[in-house]
Amino acid sequence: MDDAKPGSLGALVDKVEQRLEAGDKVSIGMIQKVAGQRAAGPMLLFPALIVVSPLSIIPGLPTLVGINTILVAGQIALGRKTIWLPRWLTDRCLPAKHAERLMSFLRPVSRTVDAVAKPRWRVLQGAPLRRVGAAICVLVGLMMPLLEFVPFTSTWAAAIIAVFGLVVTARDGLLAVFWIALVLGCVSVATLLLV
Repeated sequence: MDDAKPGSLGALVDKVEQRLEAGDKVSIGMIQKVAGQRAAGPMLLFPALIVVSPLSIIPGLPTLVGINTILVAGQIALGRKTIWLPRWLTDRCLPAKHAERLMSFLRPVSRTVDAVAKPRWRVLQGAPLRRVGAAICVLVGLMMPLLEFVPFTSTWAAAIIAVFGLVVTARDGLLAVFWIALVLGCVSVATLLLV
């Protein structure tokens, strides 16, 4: 997508594709290099989208994304400006056979997202609310290893994380309202199922 806006999901997907063509493998470390250490939103968004994609069936992937979420969202909640991740996590790679399948999922998703998400309603995505949202994502990340054993639940958890990552990336307050509704909806459904 040559017309992708800088900082958009499409621009990130384009950069990842360029890295893949250069022989790199999809990893959290690669996403961190492409997005930059200050780009916490994409570091939540991109891994979570992998779990939302058909690749969520890969054993251990939701757990790995949960750990990434805990570390990245935890640092956002603490107000850190740059994101640090341990090397054992950043070096974990998605098998090459899954990379093209992932990219064919992300290309249309990025076009749709970039058409909808934009900076607006900035009061709803300021630092205090961003830190509260990050704390909620930490809780969701903590649940992801358990959700891996219940079909489709890790996809819903990853959707919560992905939308929050998009809110942070696009600075979209209207999308933050949708994210809050998504979280409340998931909590309501979970409560009904558990009662």
